Amino acid sequence: MVEQKLGDLTVTWLTKFITDRLERYPIDFLLKLVADELVVMKKLTVAEKVEFLNHSTFSFVGSTGKPAFANSWVNYGAPYSNAGYLKDSDGWVRLVGVIKTGTVGSTAFTLPPGFRPVASKALSTMSNAVFGRVDIGSDGTVKPVSPSNNASVVLDNLMFKAA
Repeated sequence: MVEQKLGDLTVTWLTKFITDRLERYPIDFLLKLVADELVVMKKLTVAEKVEFLNHSTFSFVGSTGKPAFANSWVNYGAPYSNAGYLKDSDGWVRLVGVIKTGTVGSTAFTLPPGFRPVASKALSTMSNAVFGRVDIGSDGTVKPVSPSNNASVVLDNLMFKAA
């Protein structure tokens, strides 16, 4: 049998493989399925649509051709992801990363057209290990409004529907 890596497989092939294994071995099909960093314990339900988001699909703030930081905001740095954004196929914009040192209440960066909400959003987050808020303006401004301070503002898991 020729060994294949997950990177060489198509979603269709992987879905057929998992479906076949589940049909052949419905009880205890596998205690654990491991494929690179994918780990499935007990049960995996595969829907009609499987979407893999690649880290490289994010646009990172401060990268060439992307929005710049403003008002002294910068990436927090290791071990956290840099600030970035992505719009999925359903029109949801997702933010990632941790930022620091800017002026609280001021714009950290501005999302480009197509990545903005129809109306301003007030999103809950963590800031220096306590509750905080980041506002996303309909003009694309991303503004840490009420964090405890500017030591760290988490953007991970902030999401909204694009206009």
